[in-house]
Amino acid sequence: MSTIPYRPNLSTFWTRISQSARDFIVAMIVILSVFLLSAKLDLSEKFIAWALAHESLQLDEFPLVLFTAAFVAIWFSRRRMREVMAEINRREEAEHASQESQRMFKTLFDQSLCGNFIADTNGNILFCNQAFSTMSGNSESTLNLRKAIGKHWDELCKKLQSVEKVDIAELTVARPDHAPWIVMARLTRALDNPQLPEKNIYGFFSDITEQHLAERELAVLLKENQALARHAMEVQEEERRNIAREIHDEMGQYLTAIRLELASLPKDKPYPLGEFSTRIHSHVEHIQLAVRGLIHRLRPTALDAHGLVEAIEQLVSEWKKQQPGIDCQLSLDKSCLSLPEKTSIVAYRIVQESLTNIARHAQASHISIKLMRTRGILSDTVTIEVRDDGVGFNPHSPRAGFGLSGMRERVEAEGGVFNVHSKVKGVVISATLPFSTASKAIQES
Repeated sequence: MSTIPYRPNLSTFWTRISQSARDFIVAMIVILSVFLLSAKLDLSEKFIAWALAHESLQLDEFPLVLFTAAFVAIWFSRRRMREVMAEINRREEAEHASQESQRMFKTLFDQSLCGNFIADTNGNILFCNQAFSTMSGNSESTLNLRKAIGKHWDELCKKLQSVEKVDIAELTVARPDHAPWIVMARLTRALDNPQLPEKNIYGFFSDITEQHLAERELAVLLKENQALARHAMEVQEEERRNIAREIHDEMGQYLTAIRLELASLPKDKPYPLGEFSTRIHSHVEHIQLAVRGLIHRLRPTALDAHGLVEAIEQLVSEWKKQQPGIDCQLSLDKSCLSLPEKTSIVAYRIVQESLTNIARHAQASHISIKLMRTRGILSDTVTIEVRDDGVGFNPHSPRAGFGLSGMRERVEAEGGVFNVHSKVKGVVISATLPFSTASKAIQES
């Protein structure tokens, strides 16, 4: 088997060596070529012979001058090379500083909590950061500010022609997904190229949607609280009038009857007391029933006697007598028998008011009432849920009554959470009330 002799490839060798080595080889080849050419043509002897013929010109000193000039040229070239290298280093440092500055500014632009963007005067988004993408629903490619802001965009662009920046305290922007979007904005004119007639606009959006909605909801709640306070005073006065009227009409007439019966007794001769005592007993019984009704209106006695569970059962039983066509399902946690007084009263009133609203407005055929207790380490929670299959309503629409507002105030006053969910059919009212069990645990330990 024959072997192929190795033939070095000159081009491969030339590409593998460094640039300085290649320069050295080229310089040596040039020097060697000049030496061989001079030796071949006897250039030095001919120059010397010619110089001797013109000795008055001192041409024999010319090689020394050339050598000195070459030396000076080398010295100046090395000096210039050092200056060039220093300039290159300065430019590299400046470029590195510029890149670092650009990186920092890009980080500030991208990581800012504000929505930063660049747009043209037609409202097209040219560039934006992640915050702006999130605000606009990740649709910066389809968002057009002229359409999103409306004619106000053209007014802002026109104003930016005479001022450097425009600040807007509250600006409503239409998102493509129709979600609410309210921002505090600043728009500035970008002077990228003064020769261009159309200049870009830098914008900065700070999302205040949640703050705006919270303030609007707070204003609604404040107005409801004011109306509820007025209503509470009116109800209090009305209740006082009703109690006074019932005391006068119910108990007053029977007390008057008893006084007349006693006055009709003869003072000077015996009188049979059987019929008289029967009438007195009937009057007293009516007075007791009237007093019992007033006490029940002021405070459910079943709460004090038997606890929350039985009080709700009695309330529902009496309510079903007045609403026989509505099916009612109860799911009451028996562990809710011994709850704090305030918690029991609030839970009872929630069920009572819910049943009143259902009877008046719901047109329901089935309701369910749930009472659940969740135990914790230092505090427990009790949850009341009343659900019906009635006509439902819009919880956010203005209401003439104060039932839901009163329930919300009761629950939130005890540190609880009140919720109303309504669909096309049916309403769910739920309230969660916390109560402390620390004192009870200390007593048991």
